[in-house]
Amino acid sequence: MKKIALLLLAAMLVTVFACRKDLDEVTTEETEYVPPILDKWEQPVAPVTGTLIVFVGNEAGAPVPDAKVKLGNLTLSTDQYGHAFFRDANMNAEGTFIKVENAAYFTGSRRFFPVDGAETRVRVELIAKQFDHSFASQDGGVVELNGGASITFPENSIRKANGTPYNGTVKLAATWLDPTNPRTLDRMPGNLLGINNQGTEMVLATYGMVVAELQDEDGNPLNILEGKTATIRMPVQTSQLANAPAEIPLWSYYEDYGVWAEESKATLQNGIYVGEVSHFSFWNCDYPYPFVNFTATIVDENGEPLVNYWVRLTPTNGWAGSGYTDNNGTTSGKVPKDEAFTLDVLDPCGNSIYAVPVGPFSVDVDLGQIVVQSSTLNTTRLTGQLVDCNNLPLLNGIAIFQFDGQTVYEYTTTGSFDMTFSTCSSTGNITVTAVDLDALLQSNSVNAPAGSTTDLGQISACDVQLENFIRLTVDGVTAIYTVASAAKQDSGVFSNGTFFKFIYFGLHNTHIAFEVAGRSVGNYGGLFYNYIYNIDDSQYGWKIEHQIFDNLEITEYGANVGDKIIGNFYGTLINNATQPPQTVSVSGDFNITRDF
Repeated sequence: MKKIALLLLAAMLVTVFACRKDLDEVTTEETEYVPPILDKWEQPVAPVTGTLIVFVGNEAGAPVPDAKVKLGNLTLSTDQYGHAFFRDANMNAEGTFIKVENAAYFTGSRRFFPVDGAETRVRVELIAKQFDHSFASQDGGVVELNGGASITFPENSIRKANGTPYNGTVKLAATWLDPTNPRTLDRMPGNLLGINNQGTEMVLATYGMVVAELQDEDGNPLNILEGKTATIRMPVQTSQLANAPAEIPLWSYYEDYGVWAEESKATLQNGIYVGEVSHFSFWNCDYPYPFVNFTATIVDENGEPLVNYWVRLTPTNGWAGSGYTDNNGTTSGKVPKDEAFTLDVLDPCGNSIYAVPVGPFSVDVDLGQIVVQSSTLNTTRLTGQLVDCNNLPLLNGIAIFQFDGQTVYEYTTTGSFDMTFSTCSSTGNITVTAVDLDALLQSNSVNAPAGSTTDLGQISACDVQLENFIRLTVDGVTAIYTVASAAKQDSGVFSNGTFFKFIYFGLHNTHIAFEVAGRSVGNYGGLFYNYIYNIDDSQYGWKIEHQIFDNLEITEYGANVGDKIIGNFYGTLINNATQPPQTVSVSGDFNITRDF
């Protein structure tokens, strides 16, 4: 059946290596305060299984590689296109939560509502974490943020992670999020699900958010001293001012729960919400609403699902919620009860291509199919065949389509693809790349015109060596891990050079980590500190830890960040996944980009 795809985005509707450490290393971590109400809250559970594809970008929409995406006890790293893939994942239809971490950004997250058996695509845009504000803790200060927001810190109001007062320079990274900017819905954490003071789930209408993180000059975390508060000020946008209540709850976000909790109040003073807060993460000025569950399926006039389309609901008070359709064209979630909306289907540039009034809803609702005329879709259809170096169909391949700053993947086990996209009216070309996941080769890019039907014929994945992989063979069984990174180890310098590791986080609770005490071409086999730190893959029944290779050869070691580390390895090791443990033959190779 023809597939219609648009963006690698979320299928949801919202209202709006392990590192080895020396024994003498001591780390003090911030302990997050959790409101007692969250300890009493029990999230409804409706188990479902499906595929989850996560796109992680920055505020400009560019992909963020090597971001850690956590779903339950599974952790994946995003690839060079900013994507992480979870297949046959256990999720919760009542709200599934993922967390996204990269040191250069504030922690991102998303709560979404998957459908059993569906392919859900989620988009998270990370906010750059720049410590470009500072003040003296003993003096306090006013920190002016973007958009006219600000944070005021009283004198002597800062504490260390252990709770004791801090005296010195405070560095601050902080950002205000505009509630009328549609991209805020991709940048904010979780979704707008809140737990009020009575422990009741509510959907929230946001009037603005502030995120802040404090640290000392050495990068150690700081926060507000117990018994003190900081004052946050957030301007109300003109389009929201007429409906802005005189007093509004302040909600803080808790990453371990993926929800907002009502904690304080803000009052409207000359068009600005002003409130006191006792700690920092994300804070949100929101009006709470009781909710109903909402579902709709977006199709064209032929009944074909519109996949990964951005769907927006805008009530009469001006704020908006949005979500993205799954591979069935369905979007679902929680929306305010007894509110009338305009439902818009948007193109990749944010332009409405279809609008219809819906609601109000007093009970859970499934609108069924909403039909969008193909004439409004700027449709491009691409067909073709992916082949290997022998012109045989790829039985384990990917076609990658890039357009309008977006990337869409299509897996194939036959080599054939047939994809239909809706693009912006200004789109010129769609770039297509073929990837052979077995041979680890890819094609040069092929350009196809937007707005027409084009058969691209055969595309040979035989031009460029695929990068960033670890290929591992254990007793004749081969696995290829196509998302890998190289990272500097923190614990010091050894006789053979600076210690580093290369790692992979993957499906099935998979962790692959090698450690090497050298930063040059050479054979490090048989030497201490040159070993498998961890091979743990439950899918294959492998658990091999802290064992030395007979041979570990680095054949290429690039001089700079972004250069390649290439090599190979082999050895006879012990697999501890079996009882009793068994001797196995391990070999493989790696091609990894330096990120340190």
